[in-house]
Amino acid sequence: MKSNPIHDYILKSESNIIVAAAIATEWPEARAKLVSAFLERLGARLKKKGWDFEPWGRFFLDQWAGFAIWKPAWDLSISFQCGQYGAHMGIGVSRDTDDTGKFPLNEPLLRAVQKILPSAKPNPWWEAYALMHSPAPDWRKPEVLCRIHKDSKFLTDVADQLLEIAEVSAPIIDGLARKHAKGS
Repeated sequence: MKSNPIHDYILKSESNIIVAAAIATEWPEARAKLVSAFLERLGARLKKKGWDFEPWGRFFLDQWAGFAIWKPAWDLSISFQCGQYGAHMGIGVSRDTDDTGKFPLNEPLLRAVQKILPSAKPNPWWEAYALMHSPAPDWRKPEVLCRIHKDSKFLTDVADQLLEIAEVSAPIIDGLARKHAKGS
């Protein structure tokens, strides 16, 4: 059997086993707390630019946690999501309704987002959704979590992506909101 230095260290003493078990138990909550602090900083930055925002769920603890920016009249939001407990990160324009069949997908909105995210595709919950590759495709990795915690460039990268999607999609979404308001 091949030796693993971490296993060897844990198994070296009763106190090491107790510490390892405590860390394993608390790690998911600590990781979610770290990302939550990041989302608060991100929200504060985007609020200064005039956006409403809301995180939903808890990253890595909930299957589909995310973060969204929007305008009050919208039924859509510019969002990114920690999919399947963090197995992948996605970004795009999400549909903010429990009845996705009620609203047809908007082809011009998809095309606008595809200009900056060529791989974006629609699905019942998203007008346009693409896997997020930058600043990192998998936010669960320790080195990525360190960047989330301390690296201002990570925050800037995520904010800039959301704002870039907002820039191309906001005029279309504003038009949809005006059309919806007139029909109400």
